[in-house]
Amino acid sequence: MQGRFEQPVNKQLISTLLFTSIGVAAAKKLGIEIVLHTDEYGVRLFECIPYNNMYLTLEGHGINRQFWASGKMLALAKEPLGSCHLDLDAWIKFTICRDIILGSNADLIIQSLEESRDTYERIKEFVFTNINTPVFVDLKRANNFKAYNCGLVKINNQMLKNKWINAYWKIIDQLNSKKPPGLEDKYCVPDLVSEQWLVFQLCEQNNFKVELLCDGWYSQERAKKIGYTHLISEQKYNIDDELKRVLLKLDESLFHKVMKKIDDLR
Repeated sequence: MQGRFEQPVNKQLISTLLFTSIGVAAAKKLGIEIVLHTDEYGVRLFECIPYNNMYLTLEGHGINRQFWASGKMLALAKEPLGSCHLDLDAWIKFTICRDIILGSNADLIIQSLEESRDTYERIKEFVFTNINTPVFVDLKRANNFKAYNCGLVKINNQMLKNKWINAYWKIIDQLNSKKPPGLEDKYCVPDLVSEQWLVFQLCEQNNFKVELLCDGWYSQERAKKIGYTHLISEQKYNIDDELKRVLLKLDESLFHKVMKKIDDLR
């Protein structure tokens, strides 16, 4: 059985356990409270990881797997304003990074800006061809191919939070119910528009103040300086040995718990 990026599901779960454990261990060493929004399977999978709490926020939602940000939106809706979302494959390693994030009063602090004209134009056409919602009239006219990478998101403005979550679900609800042709294609990634491009446009159109944590998706200079890591695409499933070394160095006790869980998955 194949999962995302054509990876066998068990292989994907093993890698996910490793990089998720590193992210949680790193955050805990910095005194950051970290919780997980998941479903019943996620609770069983991540039971060995020392989250402060786990919530069954994602249980019972039959959402197409292409909408990778759906869990993020459900979690953001449950968390209070000013909470920080961190992807499972993202790590906060230094106090300087923690302090930048927690100390920011911008309407939105977000990982980085990215541009991908050809990719976003194709996905925009797919999304807007298959939805019919008046709120997107202005967005359809936006001739801008920038987007925000949302590996880390902290929202301090309730209006922005409401606009983003509501607009996201207006897109996803229609695509998820209509199941338009092409949605299951591995190259169809509608959340590039419904999550990343959308939040950039909302901030531009409403003059929300945005603070970028990093200097770009492919430029890693500031990320390295402040101690922030976000693993890229399918690469994260090909570095298990390196992830094991990092986890062992970071938290030996957690390393052994995770390795036992991995053995159970094999």
